[in-house]
Amino acid sequence: MHFMQKPLPSFERMLDMAKNNPDALEQLRLEMVRDAINAAPEDYRQRLHGLQFQIDGQRLVSKNPMQACLEISRMMHNSLQDLKAYIDGHTGEKALPEAQTQPAKILNFPSEV
Repeated sequence: MHFMQKPLPSFERMLDMAKNNPDALEQLRLEMVRDAINAAPEDYRQRLHGLQFQIDGQRLVSKNPMQACLEISRMMHNSLQDLKAYIDGHTGEKALPEAQTQPAKILNFPSEV
C-alpha cells in the first residue's frame, strides 16, 4: 500500500501549535503515526501497533515530556542492543535454534597424495 505522506508543518508552525493549540498538535501526531503504520507492509502492522502502544504507555506514566523522551530513547537503545546481540549470536534463547543444534556434515574429499 503506497500512500502520499502529508508534509510536516514547519518547526515554527508546530511550535505555535504547542504553545497555542496543543490538542491540534497531538491530533497531528496521532494522524502521522497512524499514516506511517498503515503505510507499512501488512505483516509489520500488528508489531508496529504494539510498539506504538508501548510508546504511548511510556508517555502516559512519565512525569514530564523530557522523562518520556529519555525512557523511549532507552527502549530504543535496548532494542538495538538486543538486535545486535541476536545478530552476533550471543543471545542464547533468541538465537536461531537450528544454527546451534544442527551438527555439521563433514564431507570427505579425496586427496591427490
